[in-house]
Amino acid sequence: MIQRILMLALVLLAFTMPTAAITYQELKTSPQFKLVHTRSMNGSMESGGLYIYLNTYSIEALRYAPPQYSLRGTYYVVMDTSYQSTIDERQLTVDYDTNYSLATLIHSSRIMNPSPSMMALIEASESKSGLAMTEVDVAKYTFDGETKPMHYVNDTRKFPLNRNNTIMYDIADAMFMSVYQQHFDDIVVQ
Repeated sequence: MIQRILMLALVLLAFTMPTAAITYQELKTSPQFKLVHTRSMNGSMESGGLYIYLNTYSIEALRYAPPQYSLRGTYYVVMDTSYQSTIDERQLTVDYDTNYSLATLIHSSRIMNPSPSMMALIEASESKSGLAMTEVDVAKYTFDGETKPMHYVNDTRKFPLNRNNTIMYDIADAMFMSVYQQHFDDIVVQ
């Protein structure tokens, strides 16, 4: 009798356990997912494209020691093309150093040189953004939430994140905005 009750409990537990799978419909409609980037693949967005959603509820502060910050969050890369319709779940860890935010660079250059050249500011902002990232692939899904096999090798080294990499920079900025309610490049360190 006890074995039957335990078996029944295990079966019920298996059917009531939450799954981590995500559907495209959930990404589009749930308020916890913020659309950070879109790119058309075939001219118009109606025929598919690339969509990147940030799970704003997944963001956690790993380090808070101004001007140094570190955040980790989950984002989803949606590929909707005629040959592929997948959702890649990825975890991103970003280290922020607001000594290199644009506002800080502008402020410090004005103190040192009352009339800084725009080229000097652009060069300073491109040489170091103040961001470093680590990205890990978590899972791959179909649009209806079924898990697909993954063939990735995760590299956990930190890489500098340049402002020219607009997609990753936008995700990092959206993470910062979600937690601290201001854009990374708007912070002035004095």
